[in-house]
Amino acid sequence: MTRYVPQWLQAGSYAASQDRRLIAALWPGPASSGCAVTSVGGGMALNVAAGQVAVPSPNNTGSSLCSSDATEVVNIPAAPPSGQNRIDLVTCHPRGADLDGGTNNDFIFDVITGTAAANPVAPAVPNGQVALAQVYVGGGVASIAQANITDVRPGAMAVAGLANLPPALGAGAALASFTDGAGVVWVAKGGVNGGAWRRATDVLHARYYRSAAFTFPAAATAFGYDTVIADDYGLYAPASGIATFPLGGLWRMEAGIGAAGTGTAAQNRVEIWDQADASGALAAGVAAAGAAFTAALCAWQNRIAAGVQWQTRMASSAAGGAGRGLRDTTRLFISYLGTG
Repeated sequence: MTRYVPQWLQAGSYAASQDRRLIAALWPGPASSGCAVTSVGGGMALNVAAGQVAVPSPNNTGSSLCSSDATEVVNIPAAPPSGQNRIDLVTCHPRGADLDGGTNNDFIFDVITGTAAANPVAPAVPNGQVALAQVYVGGGVASIAQANITDVRPGAMAVAGLANLPPALGAGAALASFTDGAGVVWVAKGGVNGGAWRRATDVLHARYYRSAAFTFPAAATAFGYDTVIADDYGLYAPASGIATFPLGGLWRMEAGIGAAGTGTAAQNRVEIWDQADASGALAAGVAAAGAAFTAALCAWQNRIAAGVQWQTRMASSAAGGAGRGLRDTTRLFISYLGTG
């Protein structure tokens, strides 16, 4: 039995292989973040983006963590003659005296050349390396097209409790979603939070109220809350009263409406409708507008698919009653609650 010196203990001394054991405790198998392989747009050179790769060691001493902070170039060997094709691998390849017996202590992005054939197969990944991409090299070609690069990165670089998120989105980019290794859904949108990714349950919320007065119609009619308090990701369109849900999952919508005293027993209603189903309201709140101010509230919560739309509407049993625009009463809440 070997009892190893604890890593980073004061006055301790230990081999690099023990640090590799620590890295393997975090990533017991191949893992990567970044390091995407892409075409340069001409010629046989390819770009490998900045990133990190955890590579299990060939001598079973843990894993090496290989980090690059800038794009690097790898060169694919010349294509085979016409009629023959080849599949090459781009790999992350750590090198060390106690890994391979060589004199280098570094890592490289390597190219493993496949065997040319009419119907080629990819070569095996050498022990102690991690494949990042398969590259189809057609017979006689002078350049590599992006369509001939297959991403085979292992991913799964996130440590428990942390998310391995894509890069922030540029200005003008549409809302996008990403599910991390723990099943947590993240969203990002160009121009919102600098395009950075945020947990969907933290940010996919909207709050509006109605500032303008209004008159109740007899039949259910679209009703828009015209003043935004918070809606960074554009869930609601005040002009149409339509909410669009960009993610599938569990959503909740609450709508309220206030009415002035009319001296009549009119039944004023606020409703939530599914735009694709005209058979009736999903939810309705009713209040009798008598001599005093009254308010109605309704809420609907359901697991729905991405792209579903709900609409806020209002109606009254006696058309013509006056409604009030009030921040706390004539208001709307929309919230994403999770995958459900």
